[in-house]
Amino acid sequence: MRIKKGLAAGAAALALAGLMSASPVGAANAYSGTTGKGCTAYQYSRGGYATCVGHIQRMLNGIRAAYGSQYGGYSLTVDNSFGANTETNVRRFQQWTYLTSDGIVGANTWNKLCSYAGQVNFSYSDVGAAKNAAWQAAYDAGCYVEKKSSTPPYYTTISKY
Repeated sequence: MRIKKGLAAGAAALALAGLMSASPVGAANAYSGTTGKGCTAYQYSRGGYATCVGHIQRMLNGIRAAYGSQYGGYSLTVDNSFGANTETNVRRFQQWTYLTSDGIVGANTWNKLCSYAGQVNFSYSDVGAAKNAAWQAAYDAGCYVEKKSSTPPYYTTISKY
């Protein structure tokens, strides 16, 4: 109970400070791609402004770099602001991954974003800046991410939390 009150008070304080427009979401299972902590503990939608929105933007940019225009996304300016372009890209990503295309980054969308951006091949040094930034953003946002290792299966799953 004390933890829930602390989380609610923290979210309320951030919202009052005008730093984000977010609502708590339920914690996801470990295999889903999110820890349910950090940014992944909240949902984000148009009008929000937060560092976590910048993580979403970096993740979408990296996914676009990896999968081309398959999901119809385009390069976003990382400005931490959940504006019309970010909403459009979120909707396109949701459609591409068979989620409800509502433009809201909640638990299900976080799971998919984490799953794609947290892939081990996004962490390799030679894959490009957009993919590397997406992997780092996934890690910083509270996703489970895959990190290269020297033993089979040649990656290990880690998280910031």
